[in-house]
Amino acid sequence: MKLNQPVSAPDCFKCTVRNASPFCGMLTEEELSLFMKVKKDHIYEKNQALFYQGNTSSGLYLLCSGSVKLVQSSPAGQQQIIEVISPGDWIDKGSYFASGRHSATAQAIERSEVCLLSGEDLKGIIQSLPGLSMTLIQALSQAVEKSRERSNHFISKSALARLADVLIELSEKHGIRQDEVVRIRLLLKREELAEMVGVTQETCVRLLTALKRQKLIALKGREIAILDVEKLGALRD
Repeated sequence: MKLNQPVSAPDCFKCTVRNASPFCGMLTEEELSLFMKVKKDHIYEKNQALFYQGNTSSGLYLLCSGSVKLVQSSPAGQQQIIEVISPGDWIDKGSYFASGRHSATAQAIERSEVCLLSGEDLKGIIQSLPGLSMTLIQALSQAVEKSRERSNHFISKSALARLADVLIELSEKHGIRQDEVVRIRLLLKREELAEMVGVTQETCVRLLTALKRQKLIALKGREIAILDVEKLGALRD
C-alpha cells in the first residue's frame, strides 16, 4: 500500500522511549546516527491502516509514538487483535525476513509516528555497518521468540486468565499510575478487548463485570482502571 508522506525526522538522541526500546536502546551513538540518516518517518491518524495482512512488506516498521494494533484474519473471516504495539517496539516483527508479506493488518489506535527502514536501506546498513545489522537481527530474534512464547502460554489459559493477562499487559505498556490505581490510557472498544482475549464481546463484558464486582477493576465508559494489580495478576496463572 502507499505510505503516508514522510515527515521531518525527529532527533533520536532526544527520544524519550529510546532506552526502553529493544532495538534503539542497544545502539551506539555511531549506529544511532546512521539509523537516523536512513529511516523514514510517517504519521498515521487514528484508525488509519499502516499496512494490510498479506501485502508485500516494504521493510521494518518501528513505532516511535502512539499505539498500533495488529489484527489477524482467519480464512473464515474471523478477526483477532494479536498484539497492541507500544512505542519503541517493532510492528509485525520478522515478516520482512520470514515470508516477505505481512502476517497481520496494522492499524493506528491513536495518532502515531512510525519510522520505516526500507529493504534497500537494510541492504546498505548490512554492507556499511555489520555491527548494526547484528544488533538488528538480535533484537528481532528476541522479539519474535518472546511473541511465540507468549502465544503458546496464552492459548492454555482460561478466558478469565487471558483477560487478566491482557489487562495487566495493557497497564504495563499503556497505564498511568495514580497512587494504587493504574488507569489504562488506551480507550479500547469492548469488541477490540474481546478480540485480544479471544472471546465474544458478550463474554468479555460478563468477565469485566465479574472483575468489577470483585473490586479488582473500575469501569467508566471505555476507561478501565485496575484497583488491585496484585490480585488481578494472580488470576493470570
